[in-house]
Amino acid sequence: MENARHEVPSSVGVFADEMPLLTTAQVRPYVIATLLHRGAVRYSEVLASLTPHCNMSDLKTGGWDPLDGEWCEETRLEKLLDEVLGEFTSEGLVRYNEEQDLWVLTAKHISTVISWVASLGAKMPSHLLTEMSREQICRIPDYIDIENEST
Repeated sequence: MENARHEVPSSVGVFADEMPLLTTAQVRPYVIATLLHRGAVRYSEVLASLTPHCNMSDLKTGGWDPLDGEWCEETRLEKLLDEVLGEFTSEGLVRYNEEQDLWVLTAKHISTVISWVASLGAKMPSHLLTEMSREQICRIPDYIDIENEST
C-alpha cells in the first residue's frame, strides 16, 4: 500500500486501487463549486483539485487509450475538463477571458445558475449580481404601473 501513495497523489488506504474512472458528471461539480465561489475558474485549478481523486488511467498520457481506442496526447482528466468547459461555454453559462485565462460565469442563463445556488445553499457571485442589475431583463418593464396593479 505504501507504493500506491506514490502512484496516486494524496490517496491513502485501501481505496487507492478502487477509484472509478472519471466522467463529465464527476468533473462538473468541481467547476460549478469554483464558479459559485469566485465567479470564475482557471483550467489548472480544476485539474489540481481533481487529481487526488483520479484513477491512474485518468492521469496517464502519451500512450494508447483503450477507452477511446486512440493515441492520447492529453490525459482523460484534461479531455473531460475540456468537454465540461466547452459545454458551459456553448450554453452561454461562461465566457472565456483570454487576458486572464479564466472562464467567467455570465448571467445569460441565470435560471441555471440560480438552480445551482439553490441546490447547494450557495451565494451568487458579486459580479453576477452586478451584471444582472444592469441587464434590462431583470427589471420591471416601464409599461407596468406597480402602484395601480395592487388595486
